Amino acid sequence: MNDSSNRKKKVGLPPGSIIYTGEDSNHKISIEVFSYNDSIIKKENYSEDDDFGFDKNFRGVTWVNIDGIHNIPLIKKVGEMYDLDNLVLEDLVNSTQRAKVEEREDYLFIVMKMLNLNLISKEIGYEQVSFILGEDYLLTFQESPGDIFDTIRARIESHNSKMRKKSVGYLAYTIIDTIVDNYFLILDEVELEIDRLESKVIDNSDKDDLQSIMTLKQKVTTLKRSISPIRELIAKLQSKGLTEYFNDDIKIYLTDLYDHGIIVCDTLDILNSRVTELVQLYHSTISNGMNEVMKILAIISTIFMPLSFLASLYGMNFKYMPELEWRDGYYAILCIMFILVLGMLAYFKRKKWL
Repeated sequence: MNDSSNRKKKVGLPPGSIIYTGEDSNHKISIEVFSYNDSIIKKENYSEDDDFGFDKNFRGVTWVNIDGIHNIPLIKKVGEMYDLDNLVLEDLVNSTQRAKVEEREDYLFIVMKMLNLNLISKEIGYEQVSFILGEDYLLTFQESPGDIFDTIRARIESHNSKMRKKSVGYLAYTIIDTIVDNYFLILDEVELEIDRLESKVIDNSDKDDLQSIMTLKQKVTTLKRSISPIRELIAKLQSKGLTEYFNDDIKIYLTDLYDHGIIVCDTLDILNSRVTELVQLYHSTISNGMNEVMKILAIISTIFMPLSFLASLYGMNFKYMPELEWRDGYYAILCIMFILVLGMLAYFKRKKWL
């Protein structure tokens, strides 16, 4: 069963129906909990089969990261622990959500896409990451194990880290900033792929290049659809209505993050334009190659026209024709033909047709 089949389950159901719409997954869900302040740090790991609970009375920041959203009973259990409404839980398990920010009474709900690049196949993986940002806690929900947050975990576990003195809003900013920074790495790889294909088309294009270009165009289109809403998302995080979730000292970081979002969107537009131009370049290259072939054929035909005329003239079956009795007539005609070919080639060269 694929994700489109899973989405069909939601048709006709009332709002708030918690149905997982992603690809079927067999991996065990893992739960990682960081509780820290400037003097204490606790790290706990649970599986979906464990009887777990979170200390809501801890004075500091609590980060709960859940790797997997296909276990609906588990998602409902976490929702009950933090009093999350069903509409949020519905969006949590819907892996096709557009990046967005929604404000609830006691928390923020944030959805965005995290990208992963396979260094061997150069394939881009898309994973939805959802955030529940409360007063002193952050819940993150990922579709599958593995992420790009190891540097953040290392900063939290470091004894001299300034991050442990920051608020939960700074933690949320750091995770979002890491995801956006990873966008740049993906876009750089796509740009290199465009450069390589562009050079290939210019130097020696063939029919397979068109398929490569169309595959690349589809990749850029998917990228644009997945991450271009990031600018709107970051702009909303800077709005006055959400200031209670981010301290004043974080606002400058959000401004910098917004600049990064603009650069990401501008880069996506440039890459999309380059791929479109690459299609035009391919057709122009093929057309130019065909024109070169036609030009060579036309030159060959033009050269053989007078030769054919002479050959056909002396091939006529008239009994009385001048020059037929010449002893060296055959060699004379060959010389005339040779001189004609050289003269025409010199003329074509002077006209820069060759």
